[in-house]
Amino acid sequence: MQEQVQNELFEMQPSTLVVLYEIVLKGISDSNGTEKRYRFHSGENGFNQSIKYGKAQGKYEYFHIPCKAEGFDFSVDSLPRPTITFDNTDSFFSLKTRYFKDFIGYEVIRIKTFVKFLHGNNFPNNINPFGTPSEASFPKEHYVINSKQVENPDVISFELNSKLEKEGGIVPARKIVYNTCQWKYRSEHGCGYKGGPATDKTGKPLSCNNSLTISEWSKTTTYSVGTGVRIGDQYYVCQANNTTTHPEDDKIRWTQDVCPKNIAGCRARFGIFETIYGLPFGGFPGSWPK
Repeated sequence: MQEQVQNELFEMQPSTLVVLYEIVLKGISDSNGTEKRYRFHSGENGFNQSIKYGKAQGKYEYFHIPCKAEGFDFSVDSLPRPTITFDNTDSFFSLKTRYFKDFIGYEVIRIKTFVKFLHGNNFPNNINPFGTPSEASFPKEHYVINSKQVENPDVISFELNSKLEKEGGIVPARKIVYNTCQWKYRSEHGCGYKGGPATDKTGKPLSCNNSLTISEWSKTTTYSVGTGVRIGDQYYVCQANNTTTHPEDDKIRWTQDVCPKNIAGCRARFGIFETIYGLPFGGFPGSWPK
């Protein structure tokens, strides 16, 4: 814990506590290659405006979103399983859960600080009247969205768990299988593939004419045969001219880039470097009985 925060805790009248949250949008990056995030706060202690925080200069804006976060207290016997419940009367989060697949597995970061440490651009005349704008904070807490618990026209609620929690884990974590890759396709760890669409789920090659310049699918664009698009971390190749349909809804005009999880699929993506570096195949070909 930073010394400034520790000292503030022992003050007779400590400054007001502010809690900020971030949801890391894995697979969606900005122009600098940094993963984008939803930044927000719940409006605790009467703060219902946006709060600027980050990089010791109030760089990022955390919007006020009506929500209730609870269950973050630690106990001797178990790790916390907090919940975050959002207002859903405008269906904002319902729409986002469709796109981000209920946010399952997405990282949530919790930041606790005091008002006296907020940057001056949160106050009139860019001056913090309560203290030094150092942006000192408690140690950041990292969680993962484990499940969606409730969704109705009024609220939507998610359960979080600690990144240290491994309930249901298997030791050793990898099973020895012959011709099945265990890496997550296009993940940074293990697979590492960052190229354009290569094959469909059966291993049939895909012909993509813009592999190096693939952009996000747009409903205002008409696509032609061989054009590749991206939706989040998923890639698709158009199979018909004059196509305007959504790739997830039209399996005729669009084919998804999927690794068949075998050696042939790995070779279709990394074969050009195989003789030099080998293949990053996540199976164990040598385990095949002879």
